[in-house]
Amino acid sequence: DLHNPSIKPERRMTIESFLRNNKGIADGSDLPEEYLTGIFNRIKENPFSLKEDDEAREKQKSESTKDMFDSLFVFEGPTLFGTNAEDKKREKFRKEREEMMAASEQLFKKRPPKGSRRTSQEPSTRLDRVPPADVVKPMFDVTWGPLIGTLSQVLESATNDTIIALCLSGFVYSIRLSSHSDMSLARNTFVNSLAKFTTLGSIKHMKSKNIECIRTLLSVAIIDGENLGESWSPILQCISQLGRLHLFASGLDSEDKFLESTPQSTSTSDPTREMEENNGKAVLAAVNEVLIDKVFSSTVNLSARGVVDFIEQLIAVSEAEIAGDTKKGISGVGATSALPKVAGSGHGLEGPRIFSLQRLVEVADYNMNIRPRLTWSSIWETVGNHFARVGCHENAMVSMFAIDALRQLSFKFLEKPELTDFNFQRLFLKPFLVIMKNPGSREDIRELILRCVDNIIRSLAHNLRSGWKIFFSILTLSSSDKSVKIKTLGLAILQRLLDEHLEDLCPTPSVGSTESEGDNGDDSLTASQKIERNTNAEDFVELCRASLSFVQVKQSDNPLPIGLSMRALCHTACYADLIADKKILPPVSGYQTSDPTAPGYTYEGLSPEESLEMVIWRSLLDGLASGMCSSAPSTSGGVGCLVQRGSIMAMRAILLRHGKLFSASQWSTILNCVLLPAIQIGAEGDSSPVTQISSESPSVSSLDFLGEPLQSPPPFDDEGLQKFAEMTQTSDSSPTRPLGTAELLVEASFADLRHGGDGNLSKAYSLQKTGADKRIQMQPFPDSWIATTAPIAIGLLSDLIISSSLELGKLGREVFWPTIMSQLVRWSVGSSKEKIQCEQVTDEEFNGDKMIVDVKEWQPCEALVRIGCKEWSRVFRRVLEAVPKLDQSEGKAWLKEMSTSLSDTLLKNIELEEKIRDDIVESKLASLEKREQSDGGDYLGMM
Repeated sequence: DLHNPSIKPERRMTIESFLRNNKGIADGSDLPEEYLTGIFNRIKENPFSLKEDDEAREKQKSESTKDMFDSLFVFEGPTLFGTNAEDKKREKFRKEREEMMAASEQLFKKRPPKGSRRTSQEPSTRLDRVPPADVVKPMFDVTWGPLIGTLSQVLESATNDTIIALCLSGFVYSIRLSSHSDMSLARNTFVNSLAKFTTLGSIKHMKSKNIECIRTLLSVAIIDGENLGESWSPILQCISQLGRLHLFASGLDSEDKFLESTPQSTSTSDPTREMEENNGKAVLAAVNEVLIDKVFSSTVNLSARGVVDFIEQLIAVSEAEIAGDTKKGISGVGATSALPKVAGSGHGLEGPRIFSLQRLVEVADYNMNIRPRLTWSSIWETVGNHFARVGCHENAMVSMFAIDALRQLSFKFLEKPELTDFNFQRLFLKPFLVIMKNPGSREDIRELILRCVDNIIRSLAHNLRSGWKIFFSILTLSSSDKSVKIKTLGLAILQRLLDEHLEDLCPTPSVGSTESEGDNGDDSLTASQKIERNTNAEDFVELCRASLSFVQVKQSDNPLPIGLSMRALCHTACYADLIADKKILPPVSGYQTSDPTAPGYTYEGLSPEESLEMVIWRSLLDGLASGMCSSAPSTSGGVGCLVQRGSIMAMRAILLRHGKLFSASQWSTILNCVLLPAIQIGAEGDSSPVTQISSESPSVSSLDFLGEPLQSPPPFDDEGLQKFAEMTQTSDSSPTRPLGTAELLVEASFADLRHGGDGNLSKAYSLQKTGADKRIQMQPFPDSWIATTAPIAIGLLSDLIISSSLELGKLGREVFWPTIMSQLVRWSVGSSKEKIQCEQVTDEEFNGDKMIVDVKEWQPCEALVRIGCKEWSRVFRRVLEAVPKLDQSEGKAWLKEMSTSLSDTLLKNIELEEKIRDDIVESKLASLEKREQSDGGDYLGMM
């Protein structure tokens, strides 16, 4: 106030006042008096002044001088020159305007050019900007209620085109303001109101203003779609009704007439149909279909959040169409509540429609390849769930359209290869699996799913990565389907996959990736190669499980055809050949032994490297073991236990042809965890009359019907076996590709079994000739596992001794011989006394006292004893024939091992005979004692 002219000089601030006002401003202390005095004096000499104040003072000074000059004249200016006060004011306004324009021009000249970057020191960057929505929202929040009431009332009664256009502009701007201001209630209210003015939700004559409302609604959808959110629902419902009117205008019925599962009891009256046709023609003439298409094609310009909002509302409208309730949001009354339902149809009087479902396919097609895969995966999760629900719909036409749409989208999606570390294909193809799993799905729908899978594999197998898992799961489900047609189709797809797309499924490993042997083999792989190895191993295991699911291992009310099971067993030999040829490599990490359904499942007790190798073998070996001891009957043409025998033949071919791939520890695991348990389960599970048959004496057998073990297989290059391989290329039931070593042996074994051959596989080609004599003999007990399968199973053990045990030398004697001999002893003599199990059971009611519970010793029936003893002689004879070919010391060791085993077995047999004799004597004495007590005779004394 030192220079304020409105303050009297005596009241202006003095140096003392200035010092007093600034006491304690330096963190509670005073600034130096000299410093403050200097500031006061400088302000007194140079007052603060703004440019506008200086200009105002100069202007005031000049005007006062002019007034003094004018006052010197006797006559006033207007009297002499004819001017007045108005002219003077006008002149003053003109000058001020020119000054303002000049100042504005200078500001524009000082403005930085477009595109230049401001420096952080410029003042304009330090100004806080207020978003326009924050300014508009409070005002619009107060006015939108009265505004919509006014616009609606005026639009309802208006007939003038100008007034209608103004009202519609008001709706457009109100929707835009509420959308950008995030006022969902106001936005939904304006959009709903505009949608109802289209009259698409009711049956009445359309006026020109109703058609203009339609055009306005479509323009809002195209221009302001980004922020519409849930307001898309009434817009899309109107578009759905537009599609219906377009059909009427073209003289066609709505699609609901073609999709109705049962004929409707009522039909649209002629006046109503005529009115809808007239409305459709009027709309078709005024609203271009391109405008409707643009609503959906412009979704590519929406953000991720915007397109998700659009798709969610489009799905909701699609669900309403399928339910026959498409006018609820735009008429205020739902079809389900306003119209009665037709009994048995499940729909309102409109019936199901698929207009929005078709548009959903288009939107997915537009956005599929322009959206990032991560964004698209979240979008597809919603879309895919909708397709899965519609695919299970009770209406066959609706569900088939949904599945066909899925097929078309899948073809386009799979055209782009998938990267190693992603699983987008599995997510995209998941709706097929969901439909297949649905217990309420119809047979024709499941068949259509399998046809789609087949078509995709035929056309795009080279691009499939994570999608294989979905397809293998679908094929596995087909094996348990109630329909034989579905089961047959599922296995046919697997067979075609092996015949035509094996290279796509099992690509040749890259150079260096096959070097898994050695200490540092896996260390040379990149992270991407390791992931690819693990993924390929997982897919291979799922493929094995898919084929093995067609092998009947349990009794069922819905059994698999035996032919399908036998063909699936042939697949297992093909998979073993792939492993042996290193087209499938074991994983490099992640093995586990606890969860059979999780990746990396393997056997316990092995080294890490051996465990990883057995990951790709376990599903095959366990599946074949389950088939070996299957409890399901599998008799055809009087020949029984075909699945059980086929499983053993497949196991035999794999182990004999590729046994060299396994180490001694792996062989021990295979014998103790796979083969021997399966053989024993099969023997103990036989409840046929064969187990009760006993002969009069060891030399007179009543069991001449027992089967024989298989002959030793010929080598792969055997001339007769190669002739058989050539003949299979022309057979409809055999693969068209070259057969591997194990697969060829299985095919020949099955041909010999099918045609009743003598077991000589070198002559199997003769059985394949047209018109070959089938020498199949009827078996008296075809369902007996002991009579039909046990000789082949126990014969497999002696085959393994000759093919693998002798080559392993000392390890063979330590691993193979004791394990196999224990099984032969068990069948020949029974469980040894050392293996009689005693369980200690703690009974808490008796203060924790331990009680011994004896478990009965398992005793083989006579049929098993005869089979076991016969195999004893066969094993010894074959080993003795092979001993001369061994090293002298190795031969002596084998002879000693055999003699020791035979001696131990004979001792056990003698102990068993003594035990049986003692039991008989004890039983006889007890019987005589009981007789003495009854009649008083001295029968014991007579003895």
